[in-house]
Amino acid sequence: MKIIGFSSLNKTLLAYPSMELLPLAHNLSLGVGRRTCIGRWQAGVYHPCDSVEIPACGSCREFNACAICTGTCLKDEKTCLEEHAVYIAMFRPDIFKIGVTKASRLTDRLREQGADVAAVADYISDGELARRRERELQKRYGINGTVRHSQKMHVDTELDWTAWEAMKAKMDVHDEIKLRYFDLPLWMRPLPVKDMLLGRVIGVKGRLVVLEKDGTLYGFDLNHILGAEIFPIRSSKRQIALNTS
Repeated sequence: MKIIGFSSLNKTLLAYPSMELLPLAHNLSLGVGRRTCIGRWQAGVYHPCDSVEIPACGSCREFNACAICTGTCLKDEKTCLEEHAVYIAMFRPDIFKIGVTKASRLTDRLREQGADVAAVADYISDGELARRRERELQKRYGINGTVRHSQKMHVDTELDWTAWEAMKAKMDVHDEIKLRYFDLPLWMRPLPVKDMLLGRVIGVKGRLVVLEKDGTLYGFDLNHILGAEIFPIRSSKRQIALNTS
């Protein structure tokens, strides 16, 4: 079976051809094999693709004008006519990002990214104006609009609340949101693993799935499973050691 999508909010993988939602929960023993293009959705119908270009080939890749908007709409007709939130988020221990999302999706969007704490700088009437405000704040405070996945691996560190409070005071933000992803404190930084989901799921933080096996924590980036064939595996300590990087 092939994985063509995932939801970090619902903690599920979408499998083809069954279109079954596989839970990222409990104990997993899945190998991750060869990857091909994830295919595309058109008018609610899924079209598979076996191109070797991953995660999506040129024919299946979707162009998202809103994702690359910098304050001047790139669409023939503007569609972002609803309230947007310009927010500042912090990732452990003290990595900041200023971003934009629909106000109705604020908490979901923060969870999708794996943010630890956030607050709203402004509510803006539409997405185009919100992007302009985002750029203005990024330039004023010298804060990027992206955080690399590798920077989000510090899940075992404490949040720098002093840095957060100082940034809040500087920006005069409101509507603070604190987010939690794990039911127990993590005792080590997860070891990155690319070709298996093996062990007890501790939690899902953005794209990162944290699993525990024999007292060791492992971290799997869900982007590595897009377009991949998956299969059941039997585990061993040696097998895990050989597949971490």
